[in-house]
Amino acid sequence: MKKILVPTDFSSCAANALNFVVQTAKLYPLEINLLHVVDITDRYYSERMDLIQESLKAISDEANKNLSQVKASIAETEFVTVHTFLREGAVEETILQLTEALEIDMVVMGTFGINGLQDRIWGSRTAGLTGKTKVPLMVVPYEYNWKIPEKLLFATSHFEEDNNVLQEIAGLLEIFKAVLDVVVFTDEDTADASVFLEHGMNMAEYERKLKKKFNTQSLTTAHLSGHEFEDSLQDYIKSNDIDILAMITYQRSVWDRVFHPSVTRRMSYHTTIPLLVIPATKINS
Repeated sequence: MKKILVPTDFSSCAANALNFVVQTAKLYPLEINLLHVVDITDRYYSERMDLIQESLKAISDEANKNLSQVKASIAETEFVTVHTFLREGAVEETILQLTEALEIDMVVMGTFGINGLQDRIWGSRTAGLTGKTKVPLMVVPYEYNWKIPEKLLFATSHFEEDNNVLQEIAGLLEIFKAVLDVVVFTDEDTADASVFLEHGMNMAEYERKLKKKFNTQSLTTAHLSGHEFEDSLQDYIKSNDIDILAMITYQRSVWDRVFHPSVTRRMSYHTTIPLLVIPATKINS
C-alpha cells in the first residue's frame, strides 16, 4: 500500500480522514493524492451558459486555493508527499476514474458515523462508494481521534482464505504493528443448525491456517452470531478494544445476506472506528 487517494469537500469530516492518512504516512511512506471534485451533475440548469461558466470558474478557483492551503499546511509540519487534483464532474464517477488512472492502492474518506447525520452530503458520498471501488476503501468516522491502531478485527461470513484479501489485512498489520482478531459471523435469522455446527467445528482449524498465513501467534478467532449483524459487531468491538474493522464486500453471491455492499454501507454509518472495506468477487467453496 503506497498510493492513497483522499477525496475531500474541505469539511471537518473529510479533514479527519486526511489526518488519518497523514499520521499513517509518518509510520510508513505513503504518497497522498488529495482530490476535490466540483460536482456539476445537478447544480446548473440555467440557459445562460455564460453565467454557468462564470460560476464554475469562481467555484473552481476557490477550490484550487483551498487545495493549495491544505497541501501547504501539511508541508509546514510533516515530511509527506502530497499531490492535489481538481476535477469537474460527478463525484463518485470521478473518484473511481482517478483511482484507476493513478493506480491508487486505497481510497480513504470520512463519514459522520453514529451521529445520525446520514443526510449530510459527504457521509452519504462515502457510503455510496461502498462496494463500488476496485481497491480497498477506508472509512474514517468524523468523531474518530487518531491513535496508532493496536488491534484490527477482520469480520467474515465464512472461512476466508483468499490471498488477495488477506494481503490487504497483512499490509495494515505491518504498518501499525498491530495484532489481529478474526470473527466468523452466523446470522441467527437465516442459518440452520448445520451451519452453526459447521462454523463451530471449523474455528480451530481456521485459526491454525491464519496463524500460518500471517506468520504470527498473535491472532484470535471467535464464532460470532446474532440477529443484527451491526449490533453484534459493535458489541465485540467495544468489548475487545478494536481499533480498525475490516470487512469484505461480495457481489451477487450466496453471502449477500451478510456482506452485500448495502450491509457494509450501513456499517459505515454505525462504526465508531475506521472501517476497511475490501472488495472481492469470489468466495471459497
